[in-house]
Amino acid sequence: MTVNAVAKATLALLCATAVQAPSPVGVFDGHGDVGHVQRPGSVSYDPQRQEYVIAGSGQNMWGERDDFQFVWKRLSGNFTLSTRARFIGTGVEAHRKIGWTIRPSRATDGVHVTAALHGDGLMSLQFRRTAGGITEEQKSRDSLPEGEAVIRLERRNGAYVLSVRRPADTTFATQELTGVALPDTVYVGLFVCAHNDTVTERAVFSDVRITTAQRR
Repeated sequence: MTVNAVAKATLALLCATAVQAPSPVGVFDGHGDVGHVQRPGSVSYDPQRQEYVIAGSGQNMWGERDDFQFVWKRLSGNFTLSTRARFIGTGVEAHRKIGWTIRPSRATDGVHVTAALHGDGLMSLQFRRTAGGITEEQKSRDSLPEGEAVIRLERRNGAYVLSVRRPADTTFATQELTGVALPDTVYVGLFVCAHNDTVTERAVFSDVRITTAQRR
């Protein structure tokens, strides 16, 4: 191989590595689409307003696979995730979803615990106990038909606690999930799923807080 050919090959490798490298955004390590998504998602961050605007498509986050735009960070141990989230626009599907998700990998069929606000106001914990298994759900007693909520998801020594309220309220509706085994180090982050792979839905996430705590 000539010197020129070696230089070209090296440049191509460097470019490929740069394309594949995560792009940090705000407090997160990277972002990208999970699963099969016809319309690529995106994220923008306004440091002055401390807001993330996330666009995502994807057929669904349900059943045996999930398709969505994921803005993620790697964490270990106990932690609390909190944000004020709202949909942009009236949307197309009643079950478009936004919120927090916790996963061991970015696999489309992976184990996960997810706090999902739906377009019709349903708030629920969705979870998959085994890779490739079905999605289960625990519905919150609170309904949020305005499409906006303060969403908090905590991991406490292997248990997962969802707390949700309307922005104008002061009291959270809380529920706890146990029996879902995730590794100590996981991907955590914000997501948008359009529930329709032919459209793109958008959401605003503000007051994003990620805090860690000691194990007890």
